[in-house]
Amino acid sequence: MRSQISILRLSAGLALALLAAAVSTPALAGSDGTGAVLKVEVVNLRNDHGRMDCNLFNDPQGFPRNGKVFRHVLAPIQGDRAVCEFPDVPAGTYAAVVFQDEDSSGKFKTNFIGMPLEGFGFSNDAPLRFGPPSFEAASFHYDGKTASDPIHLRY
Repeated sequence: MRSQISILRLSAGLALALLAAAVSTPALAGSDGTGAVLKVEVVNLRNDHGRMDCNLFNDPQGFPRNGKVFRHVLAPIQGDRAVCEFPDVPAGTYAAVVFQDEDSSGKFKTNFIGMPLEGFGFSNDAPLRFGPPSFEAASFHYDGKTASDPIHLRY
């Protein structure tokens, strides 16, 4: 019984985190003019339906629940992968949250108990432990030229 409750809490926390990221208004208040494009590859997709919803955070306080998204992009799915391209990103520390929006609804789908119905992932393939990972677990340093390792979707 305890393990079922833990799974429900984990699922509900994850669903809330991804939903908050998906429905937030991205902070795109202008370009910093760097021209640098941070590319995050997403792999392990079970199909090529829909699009990839990609959110980039630059602040631990905004990750991943309260919607302080630094950049938000939608990426096409090609075969079993997608590449999220975030324009004008200066060097710094970031964390990414992605989900496969299989029906292009703009919403992260869950079942009646909060279990995800669409693929999701975090940078560094950060593990889930009774909820979404911390910013520190998912963060990576972007040097203005190269991005992090690929994100493997979980279903």
